[in-house]
Amino acid sequence: MAKTTALKKPSLVSAKKQSAVAKVTPKVRFGKYDPDAKLRATGKRVTAEHNNERVKAVSGKTIREAIASGRYTMTDLKYDIERIKTLEVV
Repeated sequence: MAKTTALKKPSLVSAKKQSAVAKVTPKVRFGKYDPDAKLRATGKRVTAEHNNERVKAVSGKTIREAIASGRYTMTDLKYDIERIKTLEVV
């Protein structure tokens, strides 16, 4: 019995992999901040405990990693660095 070879359609695995990569490395405008600069918690605490946990979670990571984690947007990050001063760029 002869085997027939059918043309393969593009797999959904490739599309899923591409979308996963896009989520990990979003298109972000970092502005004046170097995406590879490290973040460090300043020790200042705010009233909202979930914000304190978020700061603790990204302390020691790069700006790029903080954005890719989904915990921060660039706007939130700038606010915490410049206004609230719970994070600093090292």
